[in-house]
Amino acid sequence: MRPDFLSGIRFTDLTWAGAGPFGTKVFSDFGAEVLKIESMSRPDPVRRGGPFKDGIAGTNRSGYFASRNTGKHSVALDLKSPEGRAIALRLIAQSDVVSNNFGPGAMERLGLTYDEVRAVKPDIIYLSMPMYGEDGPLSTLLGVGMTIAAVTGMMWMTGYGGQEKPLGPGTHYPDHAANPYHAAFAVLAALRHRRHTGRGMKIDLSQVESTANFVGTSILEASMRDAEPEHPGNRSRRDAPHNIFRCAGEDAWCAVAVESDAEWLALAAAIGRQDLAGRLDLRSAGGRLAAMAELEAAVGAWTAGRGAVEAASALQTAGVAAARVASARDLVEEDQQLAARDYWQQLDHPEVGPSLFTSPPFRIDGERLELSRPPLFGEHTEAVLTSLLGMRREEIADLAERKILA
Repeated sequence: MRPDFLSGIRFTDLTWAGAGPFGTKVFSDFGAEVLKIESMSRPDPVRRGGPFKDGIAGTNRSGYFASRNTGKHSVALDLKSPEGRAIALRLIAQSDVVSNNFGPGAMERLGLTYDEVRAVKPDIIYLSMPMYGEDGPLSTLLGVGMTIAAVTGMMWMTGYGGQEKPLGPGTHYPDHAANPYHAAFAVLAALRHRRHTGRGMKIDLSQVESTANFVGTSILEASMRDAEPEHPGNRSRRDAPHNIFRCAGEDAWCAVAVESDAEWLALAAAIGRQDLAGRLDLRSAGGRLAAMAELEAAVGAWTAGRGAVEAASALQTAGVAAARVASARDLVEEDQQLAARDYWQQLDHPEVGPSLFTSPPFRIDGERLELSRPPLFGEHTEAVLTSLLGMRREEIADLAERKILA
């Protein structure tokens, strides 16, 4: 399905890196026209950050950039020049949304504040996504995914008991999870409100607040207790066994999550430990938590003689929640469920050739949304300036020669 649900909506998109482009990609994947404004004087860091196709670096070869910018139109524009700013304002005047996730003060320095923008487009939807929001005692601080994960408790929550240091979640989850989706939802709500009232608005999305919303029950628990919640790692504070267990093979693991008395009895039967199933002290969650080390040793001894897929399948058949701990390569090459649901899409890219992309995580009327490839840097500059602004090719060539369009 080639979606056109949001056809007619246009973004002047100043976002870069992770969270902002992912939020606007939600719209381009549904048919909105997203004009990605970028400049080689200060390029999108993910264009240069990789990972690169075949390990060869290049402006148009970053898989990270590609994954966050499907279906967008790239317009090369130096916003720091007076001419570039003037062109940006002309594009904004014909847009529905202007979006940025710059640090504090950046839009002021560019002369593109909400007041300056709505002077040319009174009903504009203005999305701003700074780390802390636009006011408050910390609003002037800079931040990226890792620092947002740090200040919101995500790193603390993922630490393990007995270790001196908290552990990061392995990637910049604030850029990939709550923040872009919260931003997209707010913009959709604002567009609907404007349709009914004719009024635009400014959306001030604090990425810290968005991530704190994503962290979940640990913040709620801390607010209801005097003590900081402990770090259970992969264990549960409510039941056992609940952990990952080494399996046969190199770096192979199986996750097992018992969450009820019935699941415990099913697990004990599946691993052939009727002696444990018969013990009265293990018939309650409290008793199993007290015997956690003994139970984990029993499960670990059973999984050690089996492959991760075999172990997980046997436990699932017995009614126990279990799964192989999959690597990214496992998902791409071996996951039958994702393949059966056509989750992966291959798009032909003019510089790197056929490349694999993740689909939006849903089907509509049984069909996947068909993605469009990401843009090359500046690929659509001339087409956008001629079609939207009526600029002559000679004028565009002059601006390009003077590095305004670069």
